[in-house]
Amino acid sequence: MHDFDYQTALNPERSVVIEACAGSGKTWLLVSRILRLLLAGAEPGEILAITFTRKAAQEMQARLLEWLRLLALQPEEEAREFLRQRALSESEIEALLPHARNLLERVLTAEPALTINTFHGWFLQLLQKAPLEGGAVGNFSLLDQTSALLEEAWQSFAEDLAAQPEDPTASALQELFRDHGLFNTRALLLGFVAKRAEWWAYTAGQADPLAYALERLRRELEVDPEQDVLAEMQQDPVLAEWHSEYAQLLGKNTATDQKLATQLVDALALQDLDQRFAMLCPVYFTKSGTPRVRASSPTQAKRLGAHGEARLIELHQMMCDLLYEARDRLTAQAAYRFNCIGLRCGAALLDAYQRLKEARQMLDFADVEWRVFQLLSRSDYAEYMQYKLDSRYSHILLDEFQDTNPLQWQVMQAWLGAYGEAGSRPSVFLVGDPKQSIYRFRRAEPRLFQIAAESLMRDFAAARLEQDRSRRSAPTVIQAVNRVFAAQPDFAGFREHGWHHDAQEGAIVLLPLAEKPAQPAEEEDADDTGLMLRNPLQQARLEDEDVRHEQEAAQLAEKITAIVGHWKVDDEKHGPRPAAYRDIMLLVRSRTWLATYERALRAARIPYLSSRQGGLLDTLECSDLAALLEFLVTPFADFRLAQVLRSPIFGCDDSDLMQLAQGEEGSWWQRLKALAEDRLTPPLALARARLAAWQEIADRLPVHDLLDRIYFEGEVLQRYAMAVPSAMTAAVQANLHAFIELALNMDSGRYPSLARFIDEVAALRRAPEQESPDEGLISDGGNALRILTVHGAKGLEAPIVWLLDANAAARNESGYRILVDWPPEDPAPRHFSLVSRKAELARAREHYVEAEAVHARRENLNLLYVAMTRAKQSLIVSGSTSGKGGDSWYQKLEAGLQESGLGNALSLAATPSSFDKDEQANAPLKQNNLPVPPTGRREIFS
Repeated sequence: MHDFDYQTALNPERSVVIEACAGSGKTWLLVSRILRLLLAGAEPGEILAITFTRKAAQEMQARLLEWLRLLALQPEEEAREFLRQRALSESEIEALLPHARNLLERVLTAEPALTINTFHGWFLQLLQKAPLEGGAVGNFSLLDQTSALLEEAWQSFAEDLAAQPEDPTASALQELFRDHGLFNTRALLLGFVAKRAEWWAYTAGQADPLAYALERLRRELEVDPEQDVLAEMQQDPVLAEWHSEYAQLLGKNTATDQKLATQLVDALALQDLDQRFAMLCPVYFTKSGTPRVRASSPTQAKRLGAHGEARLIELHQMMCDLLYEARDRLTAQAAYRFNCIGLRCGAALLDAYQRLKEARQMLDFADVEWRVFQLLSRSDYAEYMQYKLDSRYSHILLDEFQDTNPLQWQVMQAWLGAYGEAGSRPSVFLVGDPKQSIYRFRRAEPRLFQIAAESLMRDFAAARLEQDRSRRSAPTVIQAVNRVFAAQPDFAGFREHGWHHDAQEGAIVLLPLAEKPAQPAEEEDADDTGLMLRNPLQQARLEDEDVRHEQEAAQLAEKITAIVGHWKVDDEKHGPRPAAYRDIMLLVRSRTWLATYERALRAARIPYLSSRQGGLLDTLECSDLAALLEFLVTPFADFRLAQVLRSPIFGCDDSDLMQLAQGEEGSWWQRLKALAEDRLTPPLALARARLAAWQEIADRLPVHDLLDRIYFEGEVLQRYAMAVPSAMTAAVQANLHAFIELALNMDSGRYPSLARFIDEVAALRRAPEQESPDEGLISDGGNALRILTVHGAKGLEAPIVWLLDANAAARNESGYRILVDWPPEDPAPRHFSLVSRKAELARAREHYVEAEAVHARRENLNLLYVAMTRAKQSLIVSGSTSGKGGDSWYQKLEAGLQESGLGNALSLAATPSSFDKDEQANAPLKQNNLPVPPTGRREIFS
């Protein structure tokens, strides 16, 4: 493991490309590079740093200001040591120290300011500064979440076509519904809209994009849509003779072949060509579509003779080839026809979506990328915009480059490629890690990292460096990473990692898989015939219930209880201490079983923060607020009023609700308003007064202002703080703050009515998981464990990481999707088409699907790499047995650790804990077969 060249990496005069492993300190490198640029005399406004998330940009900004504050205020020797760590020589430190002391003021007062932004945020700035004729966006706002608007566009699209049944697009949509169903059609067309940037790039510059795309597909499939393939086969006299001869030979062979001969004769007698072909294929092919095996055998030779046997095999091969070719041409025709109607409908839905955004003055991320791409590369104003960029920025820093998509790279390439001589070119600092590319569903292309690196090395004389030493994880975790991924053939280019903390203790724990329990036989009464019957009034039906995930969840709660307070974690500020809930991060690949895990944690009274589907909006506190807003709009909604009354906002008990439920006339709200004063309990009296006051202002105030009034007058934060366990107080209050923030941020707070906001919230509840609003962030961390998807955990870490449901098979790519081939080195996709069923793929497109499967396997490994490298000290892995085959994460870990010798020991139960001084304290942990603290040994539980 070679030492990293910090001198080159932080040299402000060099362009540098760094491939840095997980936990190696990429943010430290980026901010240190900015600091070195400032020390070298660069003006803050000349520096542009681009990352992929607002959180990462904010972290970089905060760390830079923190370091500049330290340089300005800390003692001289500490400031000198700070600069030494950033590869400055003693002579450079001596010369630059006075300058370093003044950097904070210089950066804070700079005009223009130093730019640290996301790709999309920076793109939007470019569009806002563009000439009006060149694509300036004016008063448009950036749309973070598109699902609600897509749903509205779908409804508008469907209604418009229903009103115009003679329209070709309406006919095409009806055909899709009839042949493929509503669910598949909707998934396909929404998938088309999701790939709109690829569609625009594929058809750019074409007067008729649909005709252009269909003609390219027709040529690629080599299909003649008008050809009658089956009629041509029927008219071939030689083919008929071959069928007849083949049937005669089959009739002399085995009983199975004699049945096939009969089926062949019956098929040839059919007049309907489609039915004939469908009946012929099983004679020559198996159910899976592969040719039946025809080989020489003594028995067959005896029945048919040597010549007859050879002729049977020869005819079989020829007929299979002919039928296979015919089947492929039919499949190609079906694929072409499907694209004719599918692309037409997809383009129409995209137009409806774009019109809706235009009317609302909104742009989504794809719009911003496409407009900037056109502005910098294909418009009359490209040279003007490039000049403005050249004169503004002299230093460019690009973070997390493995998450870049082809369109973003095209934008950067158009800008960087426009520079003239070497002396006028900016310095470029590019950091990324293709092993952590896990956002292919957002169009990320990890192969761009290598292409960008080669381009910068060629045109900007960039140095290429690798940083493979982790500053996050213990040696035990890194050794496991090395053993697992070095053995993966789909993880090409993996270099073994080193570690910074040699003495840090750690552990790898593979818990036994939860198995499906054997079901006991039902005890039934038997009648005289021996038939076993069950009396349904006395005996419940024994269902064959799969409780494997419930078992895993119970194990999770049990062992977390044993970990907290007993395991040892290394605190950077305070040294070794007992593990707390906040030190544990639970990771899942998908949210499928999150509710099961959460139930077990709640039953064990373990505090947690979850990222389940719907996130923020599915928490009880935000559900209460949503119910309150719905009641203010629809006061006759009794169920919503009941939820609000029982919530901590008013704290009514069951007897209060019974008073309202026992009324005979009107809604509950009418009964509450009519309730006599002597029957009003204090909670009901408070509710009647406050709800009436809030109703009066609900239709006049913006949603955010209304919620602000409710929070203040209703003492919402204080009441929830008193109503929940102390361990959950911080999480609940963070969610309450996040809900009111949602009202301000969603669509820039521009809602014409409270009812509209409620509709948008309801749409967000149904949104895809990647678009659902997150739960609130707790400023002080709180003492609660975190449950995250692997995607959501990227960039995070924890002393103890538990990977749940690790034996689940990777998700297979289903049908009804968009097939795109965009080589990262090309300016536009080479292929764009729609796929329905797998049987209608066509041979000409198979290599695209195979290539996509290779990318999917690599990203599956990338997900595992990201999951493992979140762990600072300990990684625990659990799962349940699966009836499906496949190479699961659990199996990869088990094989890698056992083959490397890391899984020889079976238990750490006998290892003493520095926090458990006697044998009695260790007893419960031994019974759980759980390691007390990590001690540096590598373990597998079995």
